[in-house]
Amino acid sequence: MGQKVNPIGLRVGINRDWDSRWYARKATYRDWVLEDARVRRFLRKRFAGETAKRQRRASSRDAGISRIEIERSPNLLKLTLHTARPGIIIGRGGRGVEDIRAEVEQIVKGKVHINVQEVRQPELDAQLVAENVAGQIERRIAFKRAVRQTVQRSMRMGAQGIRVLCSGRLGGGDMSRKYGDRDGKIPLHTLRADLDYGFTEARTQYGNVGVKVWLYRGDILPARREPESKREQAPATAEKPRRGWRRVSVARKDEAAAPADEAAVEPQATAETPQVSSAAESEEPHNDVDAIEGQVPETT
Repeated sequence: MGQKVNPIGLRVGINRDWDSRWYARKATYRDWVLEDARVRRFLRKRFAGETAKRQRRASSRDAGISRIEIERSPNLLKLTLHTARPGIIIGRGGRGVEDIRAEVEQIVKGKVHINVQEVRQPELDAQLVAENVAGQIERRIAFKRAVRQTVQRSMRMGAQGIRVLCSGRLGGGDMSRKYGDRDGKIPLHTLRADLDYGFTEARTQYGNVGVKVWLYRGDILPARREPESKREQAPATAEKPRRGWRRVSVARKDEAAAPADEAAVEPQATAETPQVSSAAESEEPHNDVDAIEGQVPETT
């Protein structure tokens, strides 16, 4: 299943948002979908450096566009371009953005707002990595060397896993074949994994060579809730005696033995007290007799 499902489409709505964000009714839905496809096709063709004679990338005009996000409102279309080379799109004094806006407005037939965002680390973007490998293959660099260096560079920049797969007439051979390299781990079925996917084609004289890249950048976990700083603590209630046998530690044995000793001491005290009182009572009558004997005259 992991080899047949697009990793991006599998995670849309879970840890990745849609590239086109708008809502349309039945009458306008079809037109807006076609407009989005035309806009994306126009921008990728414009900044891929394609010429009329040979459809090959020119590194001087390749802007390195990773994603194109489209947001719509009733009277406005917002374009967000994620690129590794924003200077090529913006142009001198912002003239490049103005030219693009004018051409996109002719396709959309409405107002357009363009926002350019820079990709800080192109080595951690699957689409840009795939385009880099495709560009090297077009320049007739050995495909094994290009794939191996790309994998090492991405892992050195902090990727936790990467897989690159090239298929086609590699090296100009008559028989098409596949060649790939990987490093780290690629959790295709883990939905919380931040797994990026990119695909492009290298246009060579002996045919197109497909390049696929899977890039694993770590897991996306939900944020932890911070405990309330001023939380009222409930008063501690007395522990209820537990029923049943349980193991008692040494400290608890001492505590349990202390009341038993006190109970053993109390009967001795009670047993002694009657003896003292009886002795006192036995002495009182003798004192009374002596007193009486002292009062009686000797003659009588």
